[in-house]
Amino acid sequence: MSMSDIQATLTKWPEQERGKLAAWLMDSLPPHSGEDATDSSIAEAMRRRDELDGGEVKPLSADEFWTSIQRERATWK
Repeated sequence: MSMSDIQATLTKWPEQERGKLAAWLMDSLPPHSGEDATDSSIAEAMRRRDELDGGEVKPLSADEFWTSIQRERATWK
C-alpha cells in the first residue's frame, strides 16, 4: 500500500479516529532531543492529550482558534 493510498483511506476516517492515530504515531517516534522537550513539557503535553482523549476538554476547530486569537489581538490596541 502506498503513502497516497494510506492518505486517501485515512481522509475518510472520522476526525477523532484520525486524531487517535496521530497521537499514536507521535508516541511511536523517539523523543525529541531539543531544548523544548523537557520532562515537564512532555508531561504537560501528555496531560493535555489525556484531557482531550477523556473528554474533559473540548478541542477547538481551526476557525474557533483563529477567531479567539483575533478577539484577543483586538484587546491589545
